[in-house]
Amino acid sequence: MKYLPLLGTMILSASPAIADEFVYLECENKSVAITKYLKPPRITEEAVTSDIQYLKVDLVNSRFMTAENPQWDEAEVVNGAVVIDDQVTANGLTASIKANMQLDPPGRITANILELNDDYSSSIKITGVCKKVDASVFEKALNQRRDYQSSSVLCSS
Repeated sequence: MKYLPLLGTMILSASPAIADEFVYLECENKSVAITKYLKPPRITEEAVTSDIQYLKVDLVNSRFMTAENPQWDEAEVVNGAVVIDDQVTANGLTASIKANMQLDPPGRITANILELNDDYSSSIKITGVCKKVDASVFEKALNQRRDYQSSSVLCSS
């Protein structure tokens, strides 16, 4: 019985750590994509877009997801930042991704993506600023995506 208060203290002191397992972010991004067509040679296209992304970062398991694509992707969490340095090849397309997103405190996000295949090369540069939000903000964005997908399926049926 004398250990019961100690156990209660340990459980209560563990709660903040559990709450800090995830970081939720809202990121305002600007993307500049430059595409060079190789076959046949064509004029380069440039597209500039701005958007807001919502992210959920799992600090314990070093992974993240976006509300737009709610599948876990692995990432390294180093010195309070998410760091991605990856290369993927699929269906004749090679993509190289280098990204850095400040978590503690939330701040800048930068990413460089290079996509190559036999027909074109595309370079995408993303810059932005992230701020911490509550889990409910991420969940709302996730639910809006699901609602949009459901209505799109119903409309195309």
